[in-house]
Amino acid sequence: MSEEKKNNGSILCLGAGLVTAPGVRYLCEAGFSVTVASRTVAKAEKIVDGLKSGSALQLDVTDEKQSEQLEKLIQDHDLVISLLPWTQHVPVCKLALKHKTHFASTSYISDEMEALDSDFKAAGVVCFNECGVDPGLDHMSALKIIDAVHAEGGKIDTFLSYCGGLPCPDDNNNPFGYKFSWSPKGVLLAAKRVAKYLENGESITLDGNPGSMIYDRYLEDKSVPNVGPKLEGEWPATFECHPNGDSLKFVKIYGIPEVKTLIRGSYRSAGWCPTMKAVTLLGLLKDDDVTSMKGKPYLSFLNNTLGQPEETTAADLKKFIANKLSLKVDDAVFERLEWLGLFSTEKKVVKDTCIDALSDLFFDNPSFWYAEGERDMIAMHHTFHVERKDGTKEKITSTMVDYGIKNGDTSMSRTVSLPLAIMVKRILNGEAKELAGVCRPTTAASYNPVLEEMEKSFGVTFVDKTTPL
Repeated sequence: MSEEKKNNGSILCLGAGLVTAPGVRYLCEAGFSVTVASRTVAKAEKIVDGLKSGSALQLDVTDEKQSEQLEKLIQDHDLVISLLPWTQHVPVCKLALKHKTHFASTSYISDEMEALDSDFKAAGVVCFNECGVDPGLDHMSALKIIDAVHAEGGKIDTFLSYCGGLPCPDDNNNPFGYKFSWSPKGVLLAAKRVAKYLENGESITLDGNPGSMIYDRYLEDKSVPNVGPKLEGEWPATFECHPNGDSLKFVKIYGIPEVKTLIRGSYRSAGWCPTMKAVTLLGLLKDDDVTSMKGKPYLSFLNNTLGQPEETTAADLKKFIANKLSLKVDDAVFERLEWLGLFSTEKKVVKDTCIDALSDLFFDNPSFWYAEGERDMIAMHHTFHVERKDGTKEKITSTMVDYGIKNGDTSMSRTVSLPLAIMVKRILNGEAKELAGVCRPTTAASYNPVLEEMEKSFGVTFVDKTTPL
C-alpha cells in the first residue's frame, strides 16, 4: 500500500447526510484536513462548523457539468470517502483509482467494484468498504469469535446474526415501534427484497413474492440482554427478526465452510413483521397508478385497491381483509393500520402510485420521526453454536446495544461513521499495511484496532457469553 501523501493526509468526504458528522469531527480532531462536499452546501457547512481543519463546498456528483471539479478534487486529496448512495460509488471509485487516491465507504462491495481489485493492488492504493455498523461492526465482532474458535481447532455449526436501528425504548412511542432515519418508501420496499440463507445444510431463497417473503420467516427473539443503561419499560426487549440480503456469500467471506445454518438479518420491534406482511399481501407496495383516487379519502383508496365498492364501510372492509389474510378482526395488525390512517375518511390521497400513497401516511406522521431530545438505538446480536476440538458443544453470544446521545449524535451516525473514520486514520497514518486492493475488515489486523477504539473512546461494546449446549 502506498504511503506517499499528496497533501498531508487530506480527505475528501462526498455526502453530508445524517451519518456524516461524527466521522468528520473525529478525523478533524485527529489532525486531518477534511473537505465535505454536498449537493446542499448548507448541510456540509453545518457539519464542519467549528472544526478548524474542516471545509465545505457545493458539489453534485451526478451533474456532468461538475465532473471535472469532482475529478480534480479526488486528484488533489489522499483519500476520498463516499457516503453517497451505493449506486454512485463505482464512478467515484474509478476516479480514485485513476489518480491513485485511496477510497473508503461503508457500503457493501458490488461485483463491479470487486472487479477492480487487481487494478487497485497494482496502483498501490486501497479501496476499503463495509466498515460501518451493518456492514462493518457485524463483520468485525463475528470474525473475532470465528477466528478464535478456529484457532483452537473448533468448528462453527450455526451462526445467526441480527441487527436493527430502532427507537430507544424510552422514545418508542408509536404502534409500529419504528422511526425513520431515511426514506420511508425504501424501508417499506424491504418486504419485496430477495433473501438467501442456509438452514440445516439447505440453501433457501425468499424471492419477495407472497408466501416467500422475508416476513414469512420472521421469529420472535427475546434473547438480547440489557447491556446498556437502565431504561424505563420492559427490558429485555422482544424483537422480531427476519432474514435480509444474501447470507450465503458469508460462508466464504467468513471462512466457515463447515457451517450448517447461517442467517443474517434485521431486528424490528414486535408487530412490525406481521403488519408489513399484511400491507404487502394487500398489494399496497405496488407501483399501480392510482391517479383516479387523488383527492379521495384513504378508505376509498383502500377499497379501490382491494376491488371493493367505494362506499364499503371501514367495518365491512376489515371483515373482508380479515377473511383474505386469515386474521381476526381484532388482530393488532388492524389497530396499526387504522392508526396509520388507511381506514380514514378524512385523510386524502395526493400521490399517483399505490406505494407512494402508502408512503405518505408514514412520511407525514410526526410520530415516525425523531423529535428533539429523542434517542435511537442500535441492537446487534450474534449467536454461534460451536463444536470444540474435544467434541464439546457450546453456545456463544455476542451482543452490542448502543443508544443515541440526547440532543446529540444518533447511535446510527456514530456506529456508521466512526468505524470508517478509525480505519481511514489508520490508512493515512500508514498503520494499515495489511490492506490491499478492494477489501473489507475481515482480518484481525483490521478489525481489532477498530473494535478496541470503538469501545475505549466511544463506549460501543460487545458483551460475549459462552454456555454449554
